[in-house]
Amino acid sequence: NALGGQFKYTTSSYHGVKLGTTLMLTQPFLLPDSVESSTIGQDNGFRGEDPTDAYALFGELYFDYRDELFNLWYGRRVITTAMIGAKEARMLPSAVQGGEAKLFIGEDTQLSVTYIDYFKQRSSDEFTNIIKHALGEDTLAITGREEGYTLGATLEYRYKDLALQIHNLYASDFINTFYADIDYKSEQYKISAEVVSQNSVANADSNLAKDSSVTNGKKINSKAFGVRTQFNYKESGFDLVYRNILRDSDSYDSIITPWDGTLLYSYSSTTNNLGQSLYGKGLTSGGAYVGGTQGVKLGYTQKYDFSGFKGFKTHIAYANYQNELYRENQEDLKIIFFYNRGELSLQLKGIWIDNDTYTQKDGTVHQLDSLTQYHLIIGYDF
Repeated sequence: NALGGQFKYTTSSYHGVKLGTTLMLTQPFLLPDSVESSTIGQDNGFRGEDPTDAYALFGELYFDYRDELFNLWYGRRVITTAMIGAKEARMLPSAVQGGEAKLFIGEDTQLSVTYIDYFKQRSSDEFTNIIKHALGEDTLAITGREEGYTLGATLEYRYKDLALQIHNLYASDFINTFYADIDYKSEQYKISAEVVSQNSVANADSNLAKDSSVTNGKKINSKAFGVRTQFNYKESGFDLVYRNILRDSDSYDSIITPWDGTLLYSYSSTTNNLGQSLYGKGLTSGGAYVGGTQGVKLGYTQKYDFSGFKGFKTHIAYANYQNELYRENQEDLKIIFFYNRGELSLQLKGIWIDNDTYTQKDGTVHQLDSLTQYHLIIGYDF
């Protein structure tokens, strides 16, 4: 159990300049003797601290300048990208420290570059060097350095109902990730396709190739693609995702998302790879991201305003993932009841996973018979 929140303040814009800050805090209460909770301080626990301690920090503190052609921000900020995301479904979001410069070319095209050197996971009160956060005590052995940074470049282009995004994220002496996403959207449906390629770079590429490395001599070489179809009719919505992580038995071939990434349409539903974004867990993987895995995920969302019950919504999602390395297919079921009216929001959430799958750093695949989670999340905006 925990009570937490965010106090945000943003100045008005003065000649395009504004300042923003967010105080984030959480307070556990009525805890049992043994606790491991992603809503409190689970990431702190992986760094050797007490995961049940209350904390408060300035998760955001930034400078922002914007005009018709240019946007620049620097500082601490909550951002949402495919590789570094906020995971706002949790009590407190993840955040980064760094900056971004974005250029607007007409109404349809944007170019941006980012530099990020620190990352705060959603269940932590500390900004940690972003490479150190991913690799933990293995950072020096893998990268040859104690710290590092990420550089990102993004192109976004829109033409009528067609949207294209091309992104490359370089994590110094660790990995380079390239992905491209294209989608077509109409009033009732949306069709998307995404490709992902990851490779170890610089020091990590040579160090991971050593027989004594944590990956047993395997360099990172991951390739994957996914297709998503969404259909909406009045207050009903359907969502179908197919993904395929290509198999390369001579390489570390699982997709790496160590900073709350959501590649291949992994929204906060089944196989959300929660463990991979915790401190030192960047070279682990789970469920839909394991090399050689392919499968489908089906979601159905229903609003009930038509019946007179304003603000109510339900969501159900089912996923089935198969891999020749699995003892049995992984099957996920998730059901959420939403209520959102005015300032009050409420979620009742249940997750049931058969044969929950995860890998160790050396690529060894493990499966649990079952994993069950229940959440009650209540929010109020003052």
